[in-house]
Amino acid sequence: MKQLLTIVSFSILCSTAALSQSGSKWLFDDSTLPEVRITIAPNYLDEILDDENQQSDHEFLATFSFTKNEETETVDSVGFRLRGNTSRASEKKSFKVSFDTFIDGREYRGLDKMNLNGEHNDPTVMRAKLSWDIFEKMDVKAPRSNHVAFYINDVFYGLYLNVEHIDNEFLKKEFDGDSGNLYKCLYPADLGTRDLDNNLIADFSKHEEFGRRPYDLKTNEAENDYSGLASFIEFLNNSKDQDFEEQVHEYMDVDATLRWMAIDVLTGNWDNYSFNKNNFYLYHSPDDGRFVVIPYDYDNTLGVDFFGIDWGVRNIYNWGNQHETRPLTNRLLGIQKFKDWFSYYLNETIETVFNEDSLLPEIDRMKAMIQTSAEADTFRTKDWPALDFEDYDKSFTQALGGHVPYGLKPFITQRTNSALNQLQLNNIYPIIHTSSSKLLNDNGDKTIVVEATVKDDDLNVVSAKLDILEILNPFELNDDGNGADRIAGDGIYTGSKEIGSYPDDINFFVLAQDQQGKTSRYPQNPAKKIVQENSDVPSDLLINELMASNSSTIQDESGSFPDWVEVFNNTPDEISLSGYFLTDDLANPGKWAFPDTTIPGEGFLIVWADDDEKEGPMHASFNLNKSGEDLGLYKKNGNNFEAVNTLTFGEQTTDVSYARDGDGVSSFVFRKEPTPGATNGIILSAGDNSEIPENVTLYQNYPNPFNPSTTISFGLDKQDKVTLEIFNITGQLVETITSEVFSAGKHSLKFRADNLSSGVYFYRLKTSVSTQTKKFTLIK
Repeated sequence: MKQLLTIVSFSILCSTAALSQSGSKWLFDDSTLPEVRITIAPNYLDEILDDENQQSDHEFLATFSFTKNEETETVDSVGFRLRGNTSRASEKKSFKVSFDTFIDGREYRGLDKMNLNGEHNDPTVMRAKLSWDIFEKMDVKAPRSNHVAFYINDVFYGLYLNVEHIDNEFLKKEFDGDSGNLYKCLYPADLGTRDLDNNLIADFSKHEEFGRRPYDLKTNEAENDYSGLASFIEFLNNSKDQDFEEQVHEYMDVDATLRWMAIDVLTGNWDNYSFNKNNFYLYHSPDDGRFVVIPYDYDNTLGVDFFGIDWGVRNIYNWGNQHETRPLTNRLLGIQKFKDWFSYYLNETIETVFNEDSLLPEIDRMKAMIQTSAEADTFRTKDWPALDFEDYDKSFTQALGGHVPYGLKPFITQRTNSALNQLQLNNIYPIIHTSSSKLLNDNGDKTIVVEATVKDDDLNVVSAKLDILEILNPFELNDDGNGADRIAGDGIYTGSKEIGSYPDDINFFVLAQDQQGKTSRYPQNPAKKIVQENSDVPSDLLINELMASNSSTIQDESGSFPDWVEVFNNTPDEISLSGYFLTDDLANPGKWAFPDTTIPGEGFLIVWADDDEKEGPMHASFNLNKSGEDLGLYKKNGNNFEAVNTLTFGEQTTDVSYARDGDGVSSFVFRKEPTPGATNGIILSAGDNSEIPENVTLYQNYPNPFNPSTTISFGLDKQDKVTLEIFNITGQLVETITSEVFSAGKHSLKFRADNLSSGVYFYRLKTSVSTQTKKFTLIK
């Protein structure tokens, strides 16, 4: 079990608010330049910096402090050592801070480790930071980073880059858990079957070059299982072309790999897999059994060169080393469909991220923030004596000679223009980026909802198909902003299908077809995505709304923006949360215990999902995954956990919440106007037409049967006066809920039956063009 971080001392400028910021997000905030200070015994520092110890990973006891906006947090008993490869021999070295070396299981703001990179080859100290930001904007799983001013024993060691460590904490943040095998791949990791002496590699777990494994297992070390990697490499090298095209999706995330390849080309990265068989991670995800590439080490990019090659104009389709085998990239680009997808992503990256309009203002912003620190960095010029302090300014706009044949900004211009001239854009097969599903259960009547992110230059139709014999025809998914679809035109397609009381788990796949008849399927045959049924029967407590990417919607008590979950009390009485638990891992229902607090009748409670319990009692021990995951509310009964309410949500959009379509109802919608801590009543404000139905529609109430309250929802195709009335079984009017004008869109109203006796009732919706009636049951 993770231990709580002990804050042992503070600078005089510290305020308690520093301890309430939003977990690791606070550490990687790039809007300001924080300070990192290491205090260590001088003899320990001498040992670390001794040339004879360059390759040592021995960690020495030290004290760490992080200062941001005049707030300082200090952590004692951390491990401190050198890190990196060639940087170990440089004057400006890179370092690693370990928070759990001497206190097992300890984390600092959700991190086990902190990497402090000297970026000694980059005179701007900005190239890697820009690269990491591009990966993030193109939805490639990659480390976060920000600049810091770094001190050791109060001596300024220079401007450094704080780069997120790729470890279990990273995997838990980016994937649904960290139980898969993570391999760190360094030179000569070409994913081939032979070593540098051309001998067949018999056992990758024992294969070493230069005294280390090119594919070094970083998780599950005790098992030392390389069978999955060996199978993947065997497939890359020896499968037939037709089999490769049809089956590669089962071995790896092709879509993510092509985006990684496109960004490598645009950033001019040669110290990578494709050219230098170096610097990447492979994660064997247990979610779907596929490998995912994770980028690593991006200081030798954006115009840095040690080969005499002009990376600003190099052929985008022959980026790699043409004299050596690279089965991964070569085979992907050898299939026309994948080559066209690669071209599509190159073009998309240039249009959206890698262009002068996007990058040059960001370069200027960061330069203004870090310039004073960079100019004071005496270590920055020690590795390259020919580069003086004036060269810092020049390095942004002009070549400096030697290993810097391009200024940073001119490289971006040259690489963009050259890539656009080389691009071969053909009509592509639709790219199905991700897909997710959920099963809504309303008193035994089930409805499946499928969501998929699809990219194409000429898309015609997107549909989903279930592997139920009774349901042979696909049902259409739409990106029109109606129903469960979040925003029209955002590339995310959603659809639903009523399947009655079908009792079993259901497999599904998504089909996408363009105007020319090119069709793609995800996942490939056989369908592997298992629909998970939500325990969405009426409950006293419900997960009512959530936001898995909160950038500006709601602040916690310290003013930061963590993810959040809203719990709703679906009864008129106060409920104590003692014995209740919240989790994002249904196999671990007791992951986070609610504090001893209560929710008032029909009230709401916000839980901050930021994986930082020390920030306060309502801060959970996990983050929400923007890509989608499970969420469960449990109650402990003796030694057993009973599910109160669980749900599975798909990919989320920043500052758009995933909420019940009315408090306590079964269906969920995406809300562009979230309501944390408040009722989900009326979904749309006047003039918001993102969920306007085609006709006047009265929906079934939820819950049904109910006691004593339920939610009634209706949709209007235009603004109209609405009368909503309740009748008993004899036709007598017992209550008028509303009689007023409503805007076009979908609306939900709460009805309470405190003064009515048990029985069957009817609710009637009247507009200027329609009268509709439905039945519901009150049970007391």
